[in-house]
Amino acid sequence: MQQARQKFFVAARLAVGLCVLAAGPALLYLHGLPSLQHAAQYTLALTPLASIVILKTTGSLRLAQDLSICGWLALAVSVSATTAGQEAVSLSLLTIALIEAALTMDIVMVAGVIGLTLTLIVVGAASPNYMTEEALALRANVAMSVTPLMIYMAALAAGAILVEHARARADRRNARDLRLLTDAIGDIVVHFDRTGAVSSIVGDTHKAYGLETRDLLGRGFFYRVHVADRPAFLKLVSDAVSGGAPAHAVLRLHVGASQNASGYIEPVFNFFDARTCHVETKDLDENGAPVVCILRDITATKRAEEEIAAARRESELAMASKTRFLANVSHELRTPLNAIIGFSEMLGSKDLEPQDPEKRREYARIIRDSGNHLHEVVNSILDMSKIESGSMQIFPEPFSMPALVEQCCDMIQIKADHGQVGLLREYPLDMSELVADKRACKQILINLLSNAVKFTPPNGTVTVRLWIEGNNLAVSVADTGIGIAPPDLARLGDPFFQASATHDRAYEGTGLGLSVVRGLVGLHGGAIAVESALKLGTTVTVRLPVDGQRNPERTTGGTKIQVMARHGVGAPGQDVSHERAVSQAVGHKQEMVKKIA
Repeated sequence: MQQARQKFFVAARLAVGLCVLAAGPALLYLHGLPSLQHAAQYTLALTPLASIVILKTTGSLRLAQDLSICGWLALAVSVSATTAGQEAVSLSLLTIALIEAALTMDIVMVAGVIGLTLTLIVVGAASPNYMTEEALALRANVAMSVTPLMIYMAALAAGAILVEHARARADRRNARDLRLLTDAIGDIVVHFDRTGAVSSIVGDTHKAYGLETRDLLGRGFFYRVHVADRPAFLKLVSDAVSGGAPAHAVLRLHVGASQNASGYIEPVFNFFDARTCHVETKDLDENGAPVVCILRDITATKRAEEEIAAARRESELAMASKTRFLANVSHELRTPLNAIIGFSEMLGSKDLEPQDPEKRREYARIIRDSGNHLHEVVNSILDMSKIESGSMQIFPEPFSMPALVEQCCDMIQIKADHGQVGLLREYPLDMSELVADKRACKQILINLLSNAVKFTPPNGTVTVRLWIEGNNLAVSVADTGIGIAPPDLARLGDPFFQASATHDRAYEGTGLGLSVVRGLVGLHGGAIAVESALKLGTTVTVRLPVDGQRNPERTTGGTKIQVMARHGVGAPGQDVSHERAVSQAVGHKQEMVKKIA
């Protein structure tokens, strides 16, 4: 509004000033060189141009208006005092001064101009020195007629000023209420023009995001919209301008920067729900913005939605894994139970009992092996349940890790020999003692060695290594087996998850081995890493604190498994393809089923 008033002021004064300048040569041609009095009056007539200079220099519209009014008043006084018979010109100049005073919206200024006008009228009517009686009577009649008109004009101007002041107060009150409302609800209210440039912003809500008004005015807002959302933003404005109906879009707005974990500075974008509405043309001034946009920060809502979606996906994956786990466990329980029931019935029946003592011993051995397998499955389930519920306790004590590894390797050696897998031991026997739960460490080693031997085809190797790494003792079990696919590698150790968990899988087991290892390592405050790839073997490395110091707040085995894809042409000593290993394993399983049947 102030800018429009300044433009109107400059245009009107410039037009008057140019007319006065254009009249100068004509006056010289008609009247010749002017007198000092006429030159002074001509100079006063150029006061509008001087007021323009004052406005451009100081930027104060009121100061320029005061100068212009004073110029018209001085010119009117000069004409009235020095030129006889020019009362109409003087009254015209006073009327112009009164109109300009009314445009200042200042009642004091209007009253001053009216007072000076009435004074000039009274003085002119009471100056009979150079007038005849008829002229004096005419001037008195004019004064009596003009005075009520001037008073009426003053009253109209005063009324208009009072109304304008009331409207301005109402506008300020509405603007204040709107700012308070936007600040209270936390929304940003922006006015856009037809091109999407910001013309104004309501309130200071945007400053809460570290944004200054100058950062958003013009095209500043557009440049802060995420590149991928800019087409949606332009369509949002276009729809509001052309269609007139409210439009809606979700925009990402650049509100700052932050340092990521790698130390790099990256931009921060907040999600805003943008709703626009069209402003009717009849309600706009020349600088009005046809689009009003309300921006509401929905970053927290978006993050909550993403977290809910991620939790839902995790829940679905967990349920699917749990279903597969239950199916696999049922299979693992049913097979040895069938063997126990079948062979015990044969041994308990006179008709089915074999007469050969060696055959009876073989049946008894199968029953024992099946019972041991059931015992291992149940123990794994119980251990995993304790770890997940936080009821698993460990009792650290100092012991020799190489001696424990030797014991575990001796236990697995029979299984390795049966599968034609070489078990290599590469570690010193004189290492310092480890403070940890010996039973838990034994279970960790047994699970790792059993998995390595199980998934390594004949003529492959399993290598166990020990070394000190800072304050940790590292245990590494590397095999030349079939490896793990990248999709399965990312989910190793998750509850109820088993790589390639199908009913007809080639390798038996519940898939709880690595989950139990993960939990026990977490209880010790250690770390576990897996490096693997299909057909390139697997290496599992466990690191345990030598002194047994662990996080006292840790109650469940929640340590994260660090996974790494292995690259290369093949693992050392691996000369059996993946397909051959799988087919051989399937053959072993079918042979065992035939024996049970």
